[in-house]
Amino acid sequence: MNLVKIRIAISLLVFTLFLLLFLGGGKISVFLSPILLPLQFVPALMRILTQPEILFIISLTTILIISLIFGRVYCSFLCPLGMLQDIISALSRKSGLLRPYTFRKPHNLLRYSILGLTIATLGIGFLSLVNLLDPYSITGRIITELGQPLLTWIYNASANLLKYLNVYLFPKETPYLPLWALSVAFCFLILILIMSHRTGRLYCNTLCPVGSFLGLLSRISIFQLSIDQNKCRECVRCEIVCKAGCIDPQKKNIDQSRCVNCFNCLEACPQSLIIYSPSFNKIKNDEWSPARRGFLIAAFAASGSFFLAFNSGTAGLRKIAHANDRLPITPPGSVSFAHFTCACIACNLCVSACPTNVITPSFLEYGITGLMQPLMNYQKSFCDYECNICGKVCPTGAILPLPLEEKKLTQIGEVKLIKEKCIVYVDKQNCGACGEVCPTHTINFTNKSNVLYPETDTRYCIGCGACEKACPTSPKSIVVRSNSIHKKAVQYIAAAKLPQPKKETSNDFPF
Repeated sequence: MNLVKIRIAISLLVFTLFLLLFLGGGKISVFLSPILLPLQFVPALMRILTQPEILFIISLTTILIISLIFGRVYCSFLCPLGMLQDIISALSRKSGLLRPYTFRKPHNLLRYSILGLTIATLGIGFLSLVNLLDPYSITGRIITELGQPLLTWIYNASANLLKYLNVYLFPKETPYLPLWALSVAFCFLILILIMSHRTGRLYCNTLCPVGSFLGLLSRISIFQLSIDQNKCRECVRCEIVCKAGCIDPQKKNIDQSRCVNCFNCLEACPQSLIIYSPSFNKIKNDEWSPARRGFLIAAFAASGSFFLAFNSGTAGLRKIAHANDRLPITPPGSVSFAHFTCACIACNLCVSACPTNVITPSFLEYGITGLMQPLMNYQKSFCDYECNICGKVCPTGAILPLPLEEKKLTQIGEVKLIKEKCIVYVDKQNCGACGEVCPTHTINFTNKSNVLYPETDTRYCIGCGACEKACPTSPKSIVVRSNSIHKKAVQYIAAAKLPQPKKETSNDFPF
């Protein structure tokens, strides 16, 4: 059927673009993000809630309208996790390991309860369930945390081979990803592999909140798949190719809320008794319906969450993420700790696009409310003074795009010199590593007996972490403390510096 071929072609194209989005580097990510990300349901929704833009409003409205007209075509054509499941199923079929699909009873209580709970927690600013279950975020973490290390390993192996030919143009790369991040991504991949291999789109119809919500809309969609009950001979060919497990051959019925419009049944039916057409004259069923109860649960959760979202009493709950004095440092453009944790869906696109790999995944550093949201890891790298890519690729507005000149004055944290650990103050030996790399002249040196002692002026500091990364002591004697609300640094002007006493000379750099 032409519909099947069109679906496969579009799905493969979109999934290839998603691979490039997460693995192609900063420039490719910046180019593809405004094309692909408005088409994703959760990123578009979060962008509207945090930083409304007409493009995202139009795109989300379009997804909803398309679902009301054509059903869950989003799940087949645009959802990257859906495409990944289809690829796994296709490979299983080619290898001969895939067993025929069978009709499965719907788990309505489970999926609609998850949907209602996700909406409710989202309404009060807790994104744990969204981060954990959103199909776009899951795909992003799998590609970033498993695909990037694999590509790096291939790159390093190739570079080592070239060294035997006396070619030394390609330096070794060592991107940092926490072991727990690799483990979580691997566990999700295994889960998707097992579910896709055995039961097709089971994840979409049991755990995915986006699939459950669009399934409610699909029940009343204009175009629906239906079986000619008078002529059907129950050959079950449609059942064994239905990856959603929603075709009941005995009742000759298709569960529209679970159908992902893959159109495999159209191609499988030998007598063309399955049609995709408008269904204006549906028979009304006044009997008890689990899906109807699911709709009521989701609607109640949505209304309750909006009430809680604007209730001042819940504002305190959103700020309980941390009680210690060292909050995670959020990227420039994230405005504040609260803004970032209430908008980031942990898709890790900023992690994959960051050229210095300073943005790394976290686990519980933001608390349970900000599960797996990334942070600035100055133990491993630093924020490039001339870079603002993360704000350009963030799909939800958790990291807002900043002009480069504004980014250079955005203070995401303040430097703190711990003199009790600094080798200059402790051993009276010159070091200067922190001052050599500071791009804002925050660190100056005072000459005392031919020893250059570092001093800091936090007015100029933007919290880029270059000094902390360069510091040779362990533990670090110069660290960056997070600003819960980002500030604006003072631009350094050499002529405006205060004169130093005659016995002591001040230099911007020690060498």
